[in-house]
Amino acid sequence: MGSGAKLQRLNLWAVQLMFFPVSAVQHWRERTHVSCDNGARLMHRGVIRGAATRLRGAGLPMVLFVFLGVDAAMLLPSDASIYHRFASHALASPLLRTLPREYPAASVGIFVLPLLLPLPYNLSFTVVAVVASLALLASSDGLATCPGWSRRASLYALLGTVGVAFSRYDIFPAATAFAAVECARRGKWGRGWAWAVGGGLLKLFPFVLLPGFFLLERRLTGRFPWARAFSAGAVVSLVAVVQSVVAPGSFLSPVRYQLDRGFQLGSTGGSLTFLTDPLHVRWGFAFGAWQDFGSFASAISLALLVVTVVGLGAVWACAGRGRLSVEAASLAALSVCVVGDKAFSPQYMLWLIPLWAYWPLRKGWLAAAGLCTLVFPVLFLEAAFVGPGFYWATGAAVARNLVLTMATAQWLRAELRSNWALPKTTALARGADYLPI
Repeated sequence: MGSGAKLQRLNLWAVQLMFFPVSAVQHWRERTHVSCDNGARLMHRGVIRGAATRLRGAGLPMVLFVFLGVDAAMLLPSDASIYHRFASHALASPLLRTLPREYPAASVGIFVLPLLLPLPYNLSFTVVAVVASLALLASSDGLATCPGWSRRASLYALLGTVGVAFSRYDIFPAATAFAAVECARRGKWGRGWAWAVGGGLLKLFPFVLLPGFFLLERRLTGRFPWARAFSAGAVVSLVAVVQSVVAPGSFLSPVRYQLDRGFQLGSTGGSLTFLTDPLHVRWGFAFGAWQDFGSFASAISLALLVVTVVGLGAVWACAGRGRLSVEAASLAALSVCVVGDKAFSPQYMLWLIPLWAYWPLRKGWLAAAGLCTLVFPVLFLEAAFVGPGFYWATGAAVARNLVLTMATAQWLRAELRSNWALPKTTALARGADYLPI
């Protein structure tokens, strides 16, 4: 038996072992007569089969991602204790009066979920994050048009986020952002807007998807989705009013937190600070993370802000002219935000990985994912326990940011060349739902 056949059998055995409960439930459902309509029973059975098939399709990369990710969540530094504190403060009397500064108020709902399990909070949060990850990998019935998506997403996640995926909050808003893109690309614009608004209320970045959705829906359907835009604005305004009454001054605190923070070690701003002043760069702990401090922080911050705004404008302009598809415009917008963000924590790769998987594996993205794990936990822990300083970790972050920027620019150039203009109307768009949200 050749090595390829052996690897295939090993892959199959690993997936069968991990998803034996799913197969058992599916077998039980097929042999049990339920008191419901035959059509409903067949639809329910199809949903279970589809989810199990997509999870099996992820193969060995997903098995390793889950097992190694759980080990990392138990052994490596985790933010679960911070989330536990957020949940405890929010539930203390008076209720919801103390909310997180870094995250929107709706994030408290996620932080409270682990308290419902009869386990230590750290383990409970890991369980909830694993469930969210598996739901992400099996979430969409539209991915039949994108074979291999689950396997590619699992491989990228294994290389780039195995150390942080189940101990950080970002898997939850990342899942909502992906659901928004997946609905929009299938012409279900109302659901796409709803998922994006819901994700933005968990963490701000899914909001950057909405201008692209607005312009692409106009391009594909021939009408501006003003009703959706007004509905989204009304939902956000209502949340702002309620939150301002319950906890005055807290609604804009995530925005102020983002503007006030410095350059985190792995950010593009931190990389530029290191490159422009390598002999005088220093590191300090602030805003919940290790940050780079140098001589040109203000100038670099302003330059990054300008580049980010211009980059987003260019992406949305290309989307409005039909040069980019829904998934391409969404990935480009999120990539600009990640590269231009002051933090760029390793878990931010979770924003990009589900959208990377729409395309065949790219060497540049694989390299960027691998370098992300090299930065954290490998070199970060080396610096924290051995030292001196974070020179090696910052240098690896410079390489990761450069590789990610170049790989994404190369992908975007290929997308623009291959997709000169989307049609103004399509059969898919004509069959889409036109509910505001």
